[in-house]
Amino acid sequence: MKQYREVALIGTGMIGGSLALALREAGVAARFVGYDAEPGVAERARARGILDAVAADPGAAAATADLILLAVPVRATLAVCEALAPVLAQRSDVLVSDAGSTKVDVLAAVERTLPWPERFVGAHPIAGTERSGPEAANAALFSGKRCLLTPTARTRPDSLAACRALWEAAGAIVSELEATAHDQALAYVSHLPHAAAFALAAAVGHEPAAVGLSGGGFVDTTRIAASDPAMWRDVFLANAGPILGALELLDQELGSLRRAIALGDGAAIERWIARAREGRRRVLAGPAR
Repeated sequence: MKQYREVALIGTGMIGGSLALALREAGVAARFVGYDAEPGVAERARARGILDAVAADPGAAAATADLILLAVPVRATLAVCEALAPVLAQRSDVLVSDAGSTKVDVLAAVERTLPWPERFVGAHPIAGTERSGPEAANAALFSGKRCLLTPTARTRPDSLAACRALWEAAGAIVSELEATAHDQALAYVSHLPHAAAFALAAAVGHEPAAVGLSGGGFVDTTRIAASDPAMWRDVFLANAGPILGALELLDQELGSLRRAIALGDGAAIERWIARAREGRRRVLAGPAR
């Protein structure tokens, strides 16, 4: 396992902070220099022991790093890469990876801006909680969780191998998936559930009589509705096409239930629920990619 002399962490919230803590604990790197668009967040990360130093901008954070990790809202990737490009122009040995929930847009930003996109390896750890900020960082966050890498035809084999080793050192189970297929699949298994949770929480919030009466069903199905608004705004906009398709299917399913209830058709409701149960079983039991 390669040892990194210095890591630049761009984005010092829960995901970035958890990765830094995991890599520090695994002995992969000992020094982390961080930058966050909100300076107070980076200072809090330093206070938590995630960072050794705080930089004033992405370029300064990466100035002497041999590993750069991006953990920013996905629509911020382009601006961050533009800031990194001048620093990296003469440093083709630096590995760069990210942790974004969408990949087509991230890879497009990398191809457009970085002087050597073949050294970038897109990554998406399928892990996290509804909490945010460096206070929520946890070195064990990725342990036993899936991390999808999205190499392109240009990705250097040594960069891909190094990125795989990096995430495995953090405890993740690593596999590879093409970027378009990644965004299509995650629209259904991650982005749509978040959209549904946000919508459910908003709908129930309109009912004054519901205040103080929620049970396990509401708590369990809306837990992720407490997630960071800026992050999920970016995900919905960046992966709009697949998400709109997923939302259309969700509308159709809700329409089926609405019609069955309106008609008083108990048999149709039961069949609808049974089909939903089977869909859940099939998705959870499916073979790993």
